[in-house]
Amino acid sequence: MKNIKGQKYENLRGLVRNLDEQKHLTIEDEEKYNKEKKRAENDVLMNEDVICCTCITSADRRIREFTFHHVLIDEATQAIEPECLLPMLKSAKQVILVGDHLQLGPVVICRETAKAGLNRSLFERLVLLGHRPIRLQVQYRMHPNLTFFPSNTFYEGTLQNGITEDDRKMNNKFPWPENKPLFFLNLYGSEEISASGTSYLNRTEAVAVEKIVYHLEKAGIAANQMVIITPYKGQRAYIINYLQKNGQLLAKNPNFYKDIEIASVDGYQGR
Repeated sequence: MKNIKGQKYENLRGLVRNLDEQKHLTIEDEEKYNKEKKRAENDVLMNEDVICCTCITSADRRIREFTFHHVLIDEATQAIEPECLLPMLKSAKQVILVGDHLQLGPVVICRETAKAGLNRSLFERLVLLGHRPIRLQVQYRMHPNLTFFPSNTFYEGTLQNGITEDDRKMNNKFPWPENKPLFFLNLYGSEEISASGTSYLNRTEAVAVEKIVYHLEKAGIAANQMVIITPYKGQRAYIINYLQKNGQLLAKNPNFYKDIEIASVDGYQGR
């Protein structure tokens, strides 16, 4: 609220200054602060053309009485149906759901919730009811060689490339099979329950990841250019610990592995 401008917010700025200096307000000043803050928030929100928030926040008291003609829900396929219904209750005349039901869906841990059918997104339900989504056919992110597998496995071979191999030059010092920046490595390691008791880890996979990181570094790839993605939080934690204790590059640079981003699929979705 420090950035609120205008003479009518002078009382609020004064109360904010008092709060910063004294770390607390009197009961009377606290009531004034809450009243002035609510008024300022309402003024700001009423004068905006677009309000961005999460689906859950759309039910927040500050915009509870607001109505919107258009609602756009991004990553809609990762939200369960009740989440999507909240912003739709804002008297929306048009709702646009953006997402991909063939990628990561809602993460529902509660078995009873999933059994009740709430582990499906509204987007997916509409597709199952016969509503055909508009698919963006051209991708501009990845190397064209990476398009082949998802296109043929999930999208009936319809994905097209808006970039060329020259736009995504690969590092030829890394021993890529068939000179393509992609390979599947089959490992015979068993999954174990992680320390949390709710996730999994695979020690053999972590060993292979360390070896690949070693060869990437030898090929001239910096740590902050690497990302390791795993489906399980337990495996993420194990890989972090394994690299920082057993990595071959520790002697060369003790902090090397700390600069590698290691994320879950859920956490890295959309990037």
